[in-house]
Parts: sequence; C-alpha cells; structure tokens
Amino acid sequence: MQKGEEPRTDSDEFLLQRVVARDPAALQVLYERHGSAVFSLAQYILREAAVAEEVTQEIFLTVWNKAEQYHAEHARFRTWLLSITRHRAIDQLRQRRRRVPNDLSLDDDGLSEELAPVSEPIDSQRELHLLLGHLPPEQRHAIELCYFEGYTHEEIAARLSIPLGTLKSRILLGLKKLREMMKEE
Repeated sequence: MQKGEEPRTDSDEFLLQRVVARDPAALQVLYERHGSAVFSLAQYILREAAVAEEVTQEIFLTVWNKAEQYHAEHARFRTWLLSITRHRAIDQLRQRRRRVPNDLSLDDDGLSEELAPVSEPIDSQRELHLLLGHLPPEQRHAIELCYFEGYTHEEIAARLSIPLGTLKSRILLGLKKLREMMKEE
C-alpha cells in the first residue's frame, strides 16, 4: 500500500482501522484470518496447547487495545502479529524457566519429535521443521535456542561455549539459508 492510499475494505489494514474504531466484527475477521497462525506459532514455541490458547487470546486482546500502534509502513499486519506472538510466547517460556529448572537435554534427538505440537495448521510447522533440518546442525541449534526456546544471544553463546560473534554469524547464515529455501518453494 502506497503512502496516503486508502486500504482495500477486505485488507488487514482496513480491518485494523475498524478495530481502532472499536468494531468487534473487524476483530473477529482478523481472528478468523490469523488466529490459527498465532496459535500454531505459540504452540510451536511453548509446546502446550492450553498455554498457547491463552497466549492467542492475549494477542488478540492486545490487537483490540493497541491496534493504533500498528504502522503499515514498518511491516505487514501478519508479520507484526506474529512478532508480538513470538515475544509473548518467549516471555512465557522465560517465566516458566525461572519457576522450574529445565533438566531436559536439548541435544536429545528424540525430544523434538516427542514434543512436536499437534494442531490443525500443522503443515507450516512440518514445513519449518523440514527446512530447519536442511541447515547445518550448529546453525539449526542456534536458531532453535534463540527463536523457539527464548534464550538470549549471550545465554546461547555461554551454553554452547562459543564466542558471541560466532553465534550471531551462525544465526544470520541459518536465517539467510531458510529465506532462500522458502523462496524456492
């Protein structure tokens, strides 16, 4: 959408304008359009359907209360929404980590399959899991710890006993490879 141009009446941006004007029907359409993606990402990160449902409700409550904070020139609505979801889910993980020590090994190959989320929009999860599987193990592991386990770069570097710059390079290279693979499909 060009600056100053009015959004189409079926676009996310138009619906978001309606949410700012307190139209619950517009929020419902956004939920129907994006709710499964929000839930799927939250469940992938949190690995618990009940907590993912709570996060999904919180995300759409945030959209209702803070819709005016979205700016189309910075990102597409779905990107903004999933970014909020990722941050909220990681916050949940960090809260849990403070309460309960994690004695599971992240190196256990069977763990990721055993804890794989089950939900309707599983195709995108499988696709992401398959794409991650094509990355070199050190890049995949760094990305999983950062984006799905919620560790900071400093925590991951310490955990893996590698320099911070090396970790950041692994993540950047892995993300670039994922982008290229997604473009090929």
